[in-house]
Amino acid sequence: MVAAALFLPWPVWLWRRENPALEGLPVAVHRGGKVAALSPLARKLGLREGMTLEAARTRVESLQLLPYPLRAEEAWKDLLAELHRLTPWVEALGPGVALLRLTPLEARLLAQGYRARVGVAPWREVAFLAAWSAPEGEARAVEEAEAFLDRLPLRFLQGVGLTPEGLEKLQLLGLKRVGELRRWRPSQVAAYLREGRQLLPYLFGPWRKEVARFREEERAEAEVLLDPPAEASEGLFRHLARLLARRLAGRAAQRVAVVALAEGLALRGEHLAKEPLREEEGLYLALVAAFRRSGAWGMPLGGVRGEALGLLRPARQEGLFQREGEGLKALLAHHPGLFLRVEVVDPDALAPERGFRYRPWEVGDAALPGTGAGLLRGGTAPVGGLQGKEEGGAPPGPLAGGGAVVAPRGRPRLLSAGGAGRAPS
Repeated sequence: MVAAALFLPWPVWLWRRENPALEGLPVAVHRGGKVAALSPLARKLGLREGMTLEAARTRVESLQLLPYPLRAEEAWKDLLAELHRLTPWVEALGPGVALLRLTPLEARLLAQGYRARVGVAPWREVAFLAAWSAPEGEARAVEEAEAFLDRLPLRFLQGVGLTPEGLEKLQLLGLKRVGELRRWRPSQVAAYLREGRQLLPYLFGPWRKEVARFREEERAEAEVLLDPPAEASEGLFRHLARLLARRLAGRAAQRVAVVALAEGLALRGEHLAKEPLREEEGLYLALVAAFRRSGAWGMPLGGVRGEALGLLRPARQEGLFQREGEGLKALLAHHPGLFLRVEVVDPDALAPERGFRYRPWEVGDAALPGTGAGLLRGGTAPVGGLQGKEEGGAPPGPLAGGGAVVAPRGRPRLLSAGGAGRAPS
């Protein structure tokens, strides 16, 4: 059976999981000064997404206004990993929406344990409608899809795309059940409702059974055991970062987690990096930041495990010139229009874009000359770099005079191995 699990609205569900005292209270999650998500009770009291915080407070006195969770994306990945322990078939369709393969009993336990709405049916689309019609914390199992749709109220189609305006148009015609709408032709539904084409798969099919297998996040781990237990130190995390850097093997990590074993507890902290982590120093700083979030600071540790999560292999930009002395004819044959020449038309033009125009750079198969110190630090210049004076001088050599790029003022542009594809100044 296909099970559709709804942990919606996702930021509200996340806050309720971390703070059970919010259960039964109107909750609004805000971001950017506007209401971004609402609990069902807050919606019943008249609140809507997009309202200002002042308007929401004025309308509902007991409203619980909470900021959008900072770790909402990471928390969703963690929840998917938890669901994967129930079944290998877990397909994420968005934050708070997942498809699984479960028995009705397993779906009922899932709904009760996570306070989610779960629908179970032989088909994906029918399972979604069953989930939207189920109360929070309950699972609804459907065996006969046709009979279920015939008696399903139209309002539950709002979960799969029906707008409030579309629901009102259908109610004006006297329609109350999904079965009444299914008596229409698909072309009539698509013509009458603006969102009609989005509803066709749920009303008429084709219905699908398949659920994708869960793709586990690639990770690298390193563990250090301490006997006797000791407090955390810089050397411990330096050693852990060195081990992780070796196991990355050229890959980069997006997140770093630390699991500290202290006094019989496994305390976990996680840190989201601002840029991919590859070097040992960056891993060390991320491990320390994650450990501080674990709450194990100052406790005697029996072991520490570091996890590099969200691994990827960074792309590398190849240079235009693979070796010194290589000609440009073959390069321009593969990349026509790669280099342009700037021709000054009117130096006194009021609009700068009217004072020059681009011309194709016509070159023979002459290789760019190697340069000396040029303008780079350390006394080296890249292959094909333009060598020139410090302040606006014309570069000497074959590119001087009628050269490839004319720099009206300032330093000449470098055409280096790692430079941009187009290099006009």
